[in-house]
Amino acid sequence: MPDLVLKDGREIEINLYEVSIGEWRALLDPKQPDEEEYATLAKVSGLKPEDVEGLPYPEFRALVQAITKKAANPVSDPN
Repeated sequence: MPDLVLKDGREIEINLYEVSIGEWRALLDPKQPDEEEYATLAKVSGLKPEDVEGLPYPEFRALVQAITKKAANPVSDPN
């Protein structure tokens, strides 16, 4: 089951194993450049950075929310 389905039908599986703790902490820094934020969000979502940047605002927020939700319990096993 995907973590998020975009309006165009793309199914997003969030994979937190793609991001280091340093990248995660940088995501929380408001001074981080947008390009780095998009690159990190792309890594965990399987999207390209330009795809993340091009998302409509509601879908961008939904992506961030899905990542945040998964990060709240990153070691849970759904099986």
